[in-house]
Amino acid sequence: MVPNVVRVAVAAFLFTACSADAPTASPPPVDLHRVGEPVPLSALTLSTFDNSGQVVHPDVVLPPTGALSDRPWLAITPYPWGSASFENPSLFVGDASDVWSVPEGVSNPVVRPNDGYLSDPDIVWADDSRELWLYYRQVRNENEMLLMKSSDGALWSAPRMVLRVPSHEAVSPTVVRRSASEWLMWTVNSGKVGCSSASTAVELRRSVDGISWSAPTAVTLSQRGVFPWHIDVQWVPSLRQYWALFNGKVAGSCTTDALYIATSNDGLTWQTYASPVLRRGAIPEFADIVYRATFAYDPEQDLVSLWHSGARHAPRGYEWYAAFERRRRADLFDHVGRVTAASTIDREMVTPPPLTNATAP
Repeated sequence: MVPNVVRVAVAAFLFTACSADAPTASPPPVDLHRVGEPVPLSALTLSTFDNSGQVVHPDVVLPPTGALSDRPWLAITPYPWGSASFENPSLFVGDASDVWSVPEGVSNPVVRPNDGYLSDPDIVWADDSRELWLYYRQVRNENEMLLMKSSDGALWSAPRMVLRVPSHEAVSPTVVRRSASEWLMWTVNSGKVGCSSASTAVELRRSVDGISWSAPTAVTLSQRGVFPWHIDVQWVPSLRQYWALFNGKVAGSCTTDALYIATSNDGLTWQTYASPVLRRGAIPEFADIVYRATFAYDPEQDLVSLWHSGARHAPRGYEWYAAFERRRRADLFDHVGRVTAASTIDREMVTPPPLTNATAP
């Protein structure tokens, strides 16, 4: 069986190596004999069902050794030129050919809406049932959280609604399974107006089965100058901490230009840091927007793998991309903890057209 540390390194390698069609030159392949090395940020391209290669909102899960052929799984949504009609959850697996491919028996997208549009997938491994659980959001007149399950990644259950609230009071669900009877879901409440809201609030719900959820509890998570917009939370067992990645919106807009990290012992009270993890302009593909991201922490190598999404504006509209990087934990937290001139986003940069509820993923 493959040790988890190697499997995390393989997942990072696979995601980096699938960028043959990226708009910029691909970096050389990662040497798996040097898995302890950081990997610089680079864009990648996936073969999406709409043939655009434009994607947003990545979420990666690595099932434990011996499950699902030891392959990393990626849930992501195409988003060509900001078209929500294509924003349907799609799945990819990493394989020995160093590429991401559609799982056998699956035709992306794995689900389409009956009405409205879909967004914000979050994929979880349920160890007791040996299943992948895929949560996602359906937006109609309300925000509806739906759940599908699969034991093999190919055959998925019918969608089941697990939460419904008024729009836009539950954006970007992110689910952590601590045990068979302890589940946590964080969402972002942006009120009735969504993107144009003056502020947002992060909320936490709890469940004993991952299906029936409690009423929300307010979470203390604040970042100077911005408000959380899309969030990913994970429990880091080796450190006994929750980590959260989130992009920050300003009042009246969700054209987010930076990604931040926060840590917590209980999931309710969060410590934030002076500087962002990543901000727009880091690579050409993220010239104007940095959006939802996800991560994996390798405790043996003390490395953090990060999968980002973001966009650049072109004459036709926004082009959406994903990218990968790997950092040493000490370097990552040293970077975000520094108070420098770059700690505050330069609002004097050219301002791209604003994202609205109709165009934001």
